[in-house]
Amino acid sequence: MTVKTSKILVSLVLCLCIAVTLTLGVFCFIPRFELNGFGDYFQSASAAVQKSGAFTDTVTAKYSLKLDEDDATAQHVVDSIKTRLSKAYGYYGCDVVYDEASQTVSVTVPVSDNTNTRVKPSAQTILGTVIVDGNVEILSSNYSSSPSYSADSVVLSQEHFKRASVRSYLNQDVTLYICRVKLTSEGKDIAESQLTENTPYTCAIDGTVETWVYWTGSELQITYAYNDETTSAEHANAMAAYVGSGALNATLTQEGSTVTTENKLGWLYLLVFGLIVLGSIVFFVVRYKALGLIPAFIQLLAVFVFLFFGALVHLELFNVAMGVGAILAYLFATFFSVFNFERLRSYLVDGSKSYSAARHYALAFTRDNLKNILIEVIAHVGLLVLGVILWVIPTGFTAPLGNALVYGAVLSFVATFGLNRLFARMVNPFFEAKSTKTKASR
Repeated sequence: MTVKTSKILVSLVLCLCIAVTLTLGVFCFIPRFELNGFGDYFQSASAAVQKSGAFTDTVTAKYSLKLDEDDATAQHVVDSIKTRLSKAYGYYGCDVVYDEASQTVSVTVPVSDNTNTRVKPSAQTILGTVIVDGNVEILSSNYSSSPSYSADSVVLSQEHFKRASVRSYLNQDVTLYICRVKLTSEGKDIAESQLTENTPYTCAIDGTVETWVYWTGSELQITYAYNDETTSAEHANAMAAYVGSGALNATLTQEGSTVTTENKLGWLYLLVFGLIVLGSIVFFVVRYKALGLIPAFIQLLAVFVFLFFGALVHLELFNVAMGVGAILAYLFATFFSVFNFERLRSYLVDGSKSYSAARHYALAFTRDNLKNILIEVIAHVGLLVLGVILWVIPTGFTAPLGNALVYGAVLSFVATFGLNRLFARMVNPFFEAKSTKTKASR
């Protein structure tokens, strides 16, 4: 293959990559639009950023608190509401505050656009879901078309539940969701003795029959018969949240609510993050000239992939902690891009080596580069492990921070360890020809 042919092929590949990057960039920031014929909306990544009280308008509802049992505590109520917000809706950063003087609990949630139910139900729906007592009970009576609640029929309750998760399945082109409940050893013994496998029994919340449940022999599967898969998902997640948090053992009565508007922190964050990205691009180009376009392009692609992924999965952990994590992850990737290209530049700066030779000495997987390769791998694995540890700590700061670091570690490794080397090799025909001409002119 001639140098001219190689240049043409490389140019086509680069144009395709640039087109994909620009397309992702456009879809990251355009307003949401309806996918005609599909009855759904596309939610832009810039909107996905605004998912907590720090980034968007909020509703704060105030409730008077009455503890229903002597051993119930206000702290348990607060912790349970926070657990429900995180498990059912992905809101780790919402404020839940107990005022001992007035015996009230204030819950703050983002204002949601109820026209797009795939993204989030209304704030009032969320508040109504998380403040109910949430006492889940399984009845021995079979589920019927007009089920009724009877305390005498209760066989399993909160003390028999260990944990819950949500799983989706496809039924006649409709995605439905079930809440899978693991039982304690005592709960299993009761279920085995009083429930028959694959028989629909009654499931109730706070004394009201909600849906039906199956005993599979190893777990309970709480099912919702909704054709709307979004509604099914919301109810299944809410049920899992009730099981995970336990009943409040308290009654919350709403006294009023206030709406906080004109919160522009989300857009300010985007501006700051954009300036950081722009600054890194300028640095790459100024420092490495035409070669700097490679890390600049790759990191821009990584940013768009992260934001676009957030939009696709309706990422809702993007509070201040995740914003900080995203910036740290980007700076981490920037460091390793500089780590790679500084070595490449050091071999090219005196002009004694061709581009191919400089790239080989700086970036190739050779024994001489083993130390540098190990540094990159260990650093990325370390960031990934740190992110996982923080992610599983269920606080409003550590969970979203860890989430951002996990995604950032993966994207940084792909970008700096893989794509940097791939693109540096891809543009070889352009820089090799240039270095050859430079030597010839000498």
